Amino acid sequence: MSDMISSVIPVMDLMIGQVVWAKGGNRDSYRPLESRLTNSSAPLKVAQAIFSQTGCDWLYVADIDSFAGANPSWSVFQSLTDAGFNLMIDANWLLEQRIDEAIDQLTGSQQVKLIISTETIRSIDQFSVFGKLIDAGLTPIFSLDMKGSEIIASDPQIAGLTPRELVDQAWQAGVRHLIQLDLTTVGQGASDSGPCDPSARNERLALIRRITLEFPELILISGGGMRHDKDCQQILSAGCQHVLVASAIYDARLTPDDIANLLPFQSDQRTRAAIEKK
Repeated sequence: MSDMISSVIPVMDLMIGQVVWAKGGNRDSYRPLESRLTNSSAPLKVAQAIFSQTGCDWLYVADIDSFAGANPSWSVFQSLTDAGFNLMIDANWLLEQRIDEAIDQLTGSQQVKLIISTETIRSIDQFSVFGKLIDAGLTPIFSLDMKGSEIIASDPQIAGLTPRELVDQAWQAGVRHLIQLDLTTVGQGASDSGPCDPSARNERLALIRRITLEFPELILISGGGMRHDKDCQQILSAGCQHVLVASAIYDARLTPDDIANLLPFQSDQRTRAAIEKK
């Protein structure tokens, strides 16, 4: 399978070893996946169905149980990588000695990128973990988890920083991959019309544009509320190279042709935009 070429990165949320449908960031309401692609909620079966539908072999995998204290789902990750899938894994890597375990298992891996989110960072000092991963030959991703305009963080100091300040902290620590995730709209693209607050969406697009202008070398990814290819293209045109998509894939509303026709924001566009700003 390939490097991260597609503009679309399908999302799989894991709970108790199965894929669930995540809606609105309310984990208590997550239920086993029901999809038009497959009658299974087994991770490998779902991943294979996603690949058959989209041709995308990079997956965003959210290990929901790890945020509640469980150990990372290493057996699931292994089964997916053994099958040739590439993973961006969102888990609570900062709990106990998990980051050291991840480095031991994954050093130098080109198939796995580890996501560290604002939800799991407990102090500014923990931004040093990005350098530790880079030194181990791994690609870290910083996830700016938000609900609307609010940062999701357990640490008051982290929650009190602006998105720009948090991105700068990550940049200074060596991060070159960033996710902007709106948990308010996660799983809300379950219909073609879907709920969509125009002012909130405009605010999100403005944030993506600001990040693009100030950090033109970042590989920028955004997720939450992608109802169809037009939503995806709008986010890409604002400054992203990739979008995270769940519902529109599981409902088979995003076709291979739709994905092939999406145009990611290019590095030369970022450079021109930064120059024009000056």
